[in-house]
Amino acid sequence: MLSILIPVYNYNIIPLVREVHQQISLCNVPFEILVFDDHSDHHINENKSINDFSHSSFKRLPKNIGRSAIRNLLASEASYDFLLFIDAGTFPEQKNFIKIYLDNLNHKVVTGGMTYLKQPPNKPYRLRWVYTKKRESLSDRNKRSIVCSSNFLIQKKLFKIVEFDESLEKYGCEDVVFFDAIVNENISIKHIDNSVIHDANDNAETFIIKTEQAIENLIFLINTNKLAYDRYKVSKLYYKMNKVKIDKIISFTFKISRNILKRNFNSSYPSILCYDFYRLGYFCLIKNKA
Repeated sequence: MLSILIPVYNYNIIPLVREVHQQISLCNVPFEILVFDDHSDHHINENKSINDFSHSSFKRLPKNIGRSAIRNLLASEASYDFLLFIDAGTFPEQKNFIKIYLDNLNHKVVTGGMTYLKQPPNKPYRLRWVYTKKRESLSDRNKRSIVCSSNFLIQKKLFKIVEFDESLEKYGCEDVVFFDAIVNENISIKHIDNSVIHDANDNAETFIIKTEQAIENLIFLINTNKLAYDRYKVSKLYYKMNKVKIDKIISFTFKISRNILKRNFNSSYPSILCYDFYRLGYFCLIKNKA
């Protein structure tokens, strides 16, 4: 019936596994929970206790293989016809989270969306929380036609056709490429209100590093014709600016204001507009270095 697949890196995944295990055990369906650790340095001993849960297993990989490859590996070792991917660092918002997915097995691909903690964290974790609230919540993603990979259900036979692009080893864009491949197979993606809560566990410094990696991935995908330049607002805006030769001005402005922006990100009131400018500025900076 259902394989629940959770990739993890340097995170205590026990609360999430305990919750989904309890939920699916009440559903009386065949299941397994597979947790693969991408060669973490921390939380290994805690996560090993996953093996004590029924129909559940934890495996630490001998080397780090990246976000896309670990998802493909999980799918390849899954036993059942339906795969439910859940990201570490999230937690089901509803107590019938699993049942809602089971009620939607008539769809080939289903995504539940993501929401944010009701109580904002203190600095320097607030930037990630603001981003989740403003850019990754279900309502915002529906407006922008971007699917959230934090939790989604997919038929295993379909996953084998599309898979994640393993040329993307770092953070960012792998979900968009994956779901675009599904759409290109003329398969619709069902959006349901079944969110996971993001724990905003990345501090501002870590989140900015991930943001830069995502921009680098985006540029790589555009350069290799794997993604259209207008798929993301930031790249679409860059190419408009490049046509009128003002991208270099943005790049220069970004370089001299970069540290000021980072101070804002580490504050109690990080600006999402400053964050948007940081993404655009970093995009211009990388393109002008090329």
